[in-house]
Amino acid sequence: MYFYFTRFLVIILLLVKTTLIFAQSKIKHEIDSVMDLSPYYLPTYYSSIKSIEFEPLQFKPIDTGMTTVHLFDPLLKPENIYQDLGIGGQAHQSIIFDYQREMGFLYQTLPYPLFFIKQSNLTFPKLRTTYSRVAYTFGFPTNKNALFAEFAQYVKGVTVFLNLYAFNEGPFGESNTRNLCGDILLHYEIPSSLYGFKTSLIINHIDNSENGGLKDIDAYKKGENSDVYNPNARSKITMFDFALQNYLNIITPKNRYFGTLSYDFQCSQSTLIYLDKLLDNNYYPHSDSVATNDSTRIVNVKNALQWSNFKPYKEQTSKNSFFHIAGGVLHDYAKLKYTDNQFNSLYLFARTHIRLFQFMDITARISYSFFGYANNDLLANAGISWAINRKEEHITGLNLNFYRNTPDYIFQHVRSNHFKWDTAFSKQSVVHLKAFWNYRKYNLSINYYYLDKFTYLSEQWIPIQNEEIGNLIQFSAFIPFRYQNFGTTANLNLQYCSNDVIRVPLFAGKLSVYYIFEFLKKRLKIQIGTDLMYNTPYYADGYLPALRKFYYQDSQHIGNFVFWDANITFKIDRINFFFRIGNLLPPFMNYRNFTTPNYPLEGYLMCVGINWRFFD
Repeated sequence: MYFYFTRFLVIILLLVKTTLIFAQSKIKHEIDSVMDLSPYYLPTYYSSIKSIEFEPLQFKPIDTGMTTVHLFDPLLKPENIYQDLGIGGQAHQSIIFDYQREMGFLYQTLPYPLFFIKQSNLTFPKLRTTYSRVAYTFGFPTNKNALFAEFAQYVKGVTVFLNLYAFNEGPFGESNTRNLCGDILLHYEIPSSLYGFKTSLIINHIDNSENGGLKDIDAYKKGENSDVYNPNARSKITMFDFALQNYLNIITPKNRYFGTLSYDFQCSQSTLIYLDKLLDNNYYPHSDSVATNDSTRIVNVKNALQWSNFKPYKEQTSKNSFFHIAGGVLHDYAKLKYTDNQFNSLYLFARTHIRLFQFMDITARISYSFFGYANNDLLANAGISWAINRKEEHITGLNLNFYRNTPDYIFQHVRSNHFKWDTAFSKQSVVHLKAFWNYRKYNLSINYYYLDKFTYLSEQWIPIQNEEIGNLIQFSAFIPFRYQNFGTTANLNLQYCSNDVIRVPLFAGKLSVYYIFEFLKKRLKIQIGTDLMYNTPYYADGYLPALRKFYYQDSQHIGNFVFWDANITFKIDRINFFFRIGNLLPPFMNYRNFTTPNYPLEGYLMCVGINWRFFD
């Protein structure tokens, strides 16, 4: 397999060299395709928004090109390099180490980051009238169905945005997936701009059969059949998340602005259910029970009051210098229904954004908690950046993040059919230092992580807090090169960690290449492309469905295989059709692919799909 690795690196180095030659003068971005649309095109823009700690909006136009429509699954996108369970919609974890934390009680970090929607990663549209898009994908030999619907409308000061994603796949190795995720957002501001509100509702639901992995991995690698550990396992997760933000802009009769008062209310409920009927009652080392019916329900309520000297849901100002500041107090309440445990914490938080001399931006954010489970938690970050050319999005800078937080509750207290522990861990301390360079969509970054008291699930499926300090360094490059009808996107990552507990591959990368042919005066476009992924061998984390957790293991090397997909896309006006073949090599090379121990990927997968924008 080292032949494939060598060839992959040679291709990447050639593309990087070509990119650096053409980067400054001959770039064509995907968004440039808006010029090819009909004269009736009305631009639509989106901006990310924060739930409580809101910031000025930075709108970017939607991508109306055809280069990424075949990437219907977030796991397929070049910017996402993840290990998964071999079937779409199941648990997954980034191969590129990252650590983030928000204010509030956290029972468990669920392993569905690319599918589950959170209040902190919603988007806000800016449009003149209406925008809508529908996409559908069907795949075989497993019965893969993916439906995506998006709708946004603006009428007399009211903005409504609806997003829906439904996914099911299987059966594959006693596994199947049934996911439904969606959100609806509504914003209104009265004509005088004195008062406005934003409300949103999020629903995340999965109902998955999870097989627990193969019993005989060596037999499977040889092409023989192997039974799975948990053919009867089933996981159900349902999350409802409602948020309401009211804000009052303090404006005098002479139109003088004295800041904004805002009140945030957020209520969420998560129901976690795991069902299993064991064929082997020795599977779990801490129990001899042969049946499982574990249920956990978490209710969380947040109330926040704050003041800021900048208006919410307004675009970032273009002034050469400004001083933005905001601060407030947050009360966080959580209750575990299965134990009747209740938690209360009070957070003080503040943030600022200062621009000096047109080119320098200084940002800072801090929160500190009192009382309850998260007592004395501290989250802080600071950054400084220089805009070499703000219009060209040419920026370089430094960011520093510090987290001193209590580990997830599941690491300290569990009562289930097969797992019982009551521990008292110290707070984790994580320092993240990042240096970056951005030019349009190009990005180069160096990341350093300092990890103290890092908490994880061991190979024996018990929580452990590592007493050794870990130092992890990363180099990442994201290079979306475009020249006329040819394009490549390279995502390259080098990583090293001094602590054996944090397992990462030395190299992990993705590469997408395509070319577009134009016919009938450019009304018909045909794109032919290919996608590749490779990572060096390493001890990837295993996965335990009963706790919905990835865990440390040191018995199976994963990696040193090339994952190769091919696709062809047809575009006629606003309609895109595509055909995709995934994981092409195993049927011809007689080997089996894994990104997670004991969870093989499908040998090949064919998908056909349509992506249709009805009006924009």
